[in-house]
Amino acid sequence: MNVAGSILILSALALAQPPRAVAPAPGVFLVAKPSIDGGPFRQSVVLLLAHGSEGTLGVIVNRATEIPLSRVLAELDADETGDPALNFGGPVALDGLMFLFKSDDPPAALKSVMGDVYFSGDRELLEKLLKKKEGRDRLKLYLGHAGWSPGQLQGEIARGSWTLVPADAFTVFQKSPDAIWPELARIGVTVATAFPHSQDAAVLDLRPPGTCTRRRKGPAAWNRC
Repeated sequence: MNVAGSILILSALALAQPPRAVAPAPGVFLVAKPSIDGGPFRQSVVLLLAHGSEGTLGVIVNRATEIPLSRVLAELDADETGDPALNFGGPVALDGLMFLFKSDDPPAALKSVMGDVYFSGDRELLEKLLKKKEGRDRLKLYLGHAGWSPGQLQGEIARGSWTLVPADAFTVFQKSPDAIWPELARIGVTVATAFPHSQDAAVLDLRPPGTCTRRRKGPAAWNRC
């Protein structure tokens, strides 16, 4: 058998291999299946930021808005920060702001979501990033987020509501939001049993000082009074 024939056989065998299992974890996309035919998660793609025994946290990455940051943080100098547009991150805590950013030298307290991508809700850090005039390919801001209580996401996966796909920074920061779901929805990935992996979330509180909110324990928890 010649070399070309051997290469064709090896390629065919590789294509015949089943897709590798993907479990819920930071750095994984949840891709909504057509069975989710309404509500905020219809044709959505959620980047998981934290997953473990206390629940699951993520942000929708394909819901751009035309709302400028200055509308929710009016005291920021729009000329100095560039006044980037916000994205809809999910239906939970719409009075909170989170952001994803790429960094080669992140704060020591932050853990990577994937590669050089991190998330936070720290206002001081956000202001530093904005003053650097980080472009849309390095900084994304989200109003609200997506959250699941312990076991809830696994139940939705078992019912066939989501496909799990390894995430990548290019899709999050550079791909057109309108193109993300159609492309990823065509990918079929076997779902493995979830494994523990938790991480505390940080959400920048947009409410006036003195406002008190108590939420359940878990990645999306806060207790501010």
